[in-house]
Amino acid sequence: MSSHRLEVQSCVRVLPNSLRLGAREMVSAMLPTRAYTEIPRLSPGGFQRPHTEPRAALVVAAAVADVDRFPAANFTRYPVHTTSEALRLIETARPRVVAIDWDAPEIDGVQVCGAVRKFPHSGLLVTMASPQHAPAALKAGCHAILLKPFAPNLVAGRIGRLSRELPTGSAGARAAQSLQCCGTNRVWPETSCPECNTPSATSFEFYSYRRMWYACLACDAVWLGPRQE
Repeated sequence: MSSHRLEVQSCVRVLPNSLRLGAREMVSAMLPTRAYTEIPRLSPGGFQRPHTEPRAALVVAAAVADVDRFPAANFTRYPVHTTSEALRLIETARPRVVAIDWDAPEIDGVQVCGAVRKFPHSGLLVTMASPQHAPAALKAGCHAILLKPFAPNLVAGRIGRLSRELPTGSAGARAAQSLQCCGTNRVWPETSCPECNTPSATSFEFYSYRRMWYACLACDAVWLGPRQE
C-alpha cells in the first residue's frame, strides 16, 4: 500500500461518522502508486527534459603554458600548439571563434589567420604583447586585437562578443570579409596616419578612457591618438 493511501486513511479515522463513508469511497477509488508515475509519461507534454544545445567550438592557438589564459565558458575549447595542428582543427571543427597568441613561437599567425578567413562565420581574435605587430595581424584579417597583459574576464568578453556579433547567413558571409563587421576594429576615414598622412586609420584597441591605439595599413605605423566613439 502506498504511503499516500496510508496518510489518507489515517485522516479518515478522525472524521465524524457522517463523513467517513464518503471518505472511504474516495480512498478506494484512489489510483495505484504506479499510475502516478505513468501519468506524466503518457501525457501530451511528457516528462520535462533539460534542453541542451551543442556548445560552439573555440580554437585556442597558443603555447601550452598560456592556454588557461583563454577561458572557455559556453564554448568547447580546442587548444593547439603548432601551426599544423591549428590548420587541421580549423578545417575539421569549423569553430565559431579562433583565438591566436601572436607571440607563440610555434604558431604562424599570418598562416592561421588566412585559414580562418576561409570560413566567414568564424571570428578571429589575436592577442599580442607589442602593438607594433598589429598592422600585420590586421592585414591578415583578424577581427579583434587584445594587448597583453589582459584579465581573463576581458578576453572572455572579447570572445563572447565575436561569437554574438559575427553575422550569419549569406549576407553575413559577405559582411564578415570586412575587418569591422564585428569585434573592436574600426576604420576612421577622417583620421590620417602621422607618418605618411594616409587617411582611414584603423583603431584596434583602447588604451584609456581618452586614448586608443591606431594603425596605418599603408606604412605599418602604430600610434596613440584621441579616443573616438
